[in-house]
Amino acid sequence: MAIKLTVPVNGPITQLFGENPDFYKKWGFPGHNGIDYGIPNGTPVNAAAAGTVALVGFENGGYGNYVKLSHTDGGKTYYTYYAHLANATVAAGQKVKAGAMIGHSNNTGASTGPHLHFGLKIDGENPLYKGYVDPMPYFSTGDPASPSDESVSTDIPDAVKIPSSLTFEVTSELLNVRSGPGVEHPIVGQLQKGKTFSGRRLQSQSVWVEVEKGKWVALAFSGLVNLKVK
Repeated sequence: MAIKLTVPVNGPITQLFGENPDFYKKWGFPGHNGIDYGIPNGTPVNAAAAGTVALVGFENGGYGNYVKLSHTDGGKTYYTYYAHLANATVAAGQKVKAGAMIGHSNNTGASTGPHLHFGLKIDGENPLYKGYVDPMPYFSTGDPASPSDESVSTDIPDAVKIPSSLTFEVTSELLNVRSGPGVEHPIVGQLQKGKTFSGRRLQSQSVWVEVEKGKWVALAFSGLVNLKVK
């Protein structure tokens, strides 16, 4: 029996497990070793399952402030990681329930903008990723970036509505605006570095954000981050 997880925050996915392999070579991984959620600083972060706080730590060139929880299910031990936090609200050895707040989000450590990095590790599994596995199949209630109301347009496959509007800032020098979420769509404009806008809709699998109706930009592309969540 595999552990069942609940999503630790309500926000859009900005990077999936295994993405951007070139960027993560420096840490010895063949790709991203977790799932990133783009959320504003100070967002409460909740435990994905009941367990024990194994570690509250800090990595300057990696996770920043982070919490590691230990979970036992069916005789197997699982670890969940919550990284780039502003602070932890739990202590090592503490028992926590599923959904209990364990900290607040930020962008400490090796982070290009406010987000939560969520990881799942099972010792002895997936050696290329040092035990980290894709958390997505373990979620029992699905991904919060999945469409949940009928107001979401179906004209773009996998386009979903963000629960609340997020403010993005352009971090690349010049960012192409396209007529759809993908490089196969024609360029219809450009945004300069420092430009901010609010977005409520994205294509989570490819990390494209809709600037306004029918105009999309890539949050990240080829390992380069074009936008940060303010």
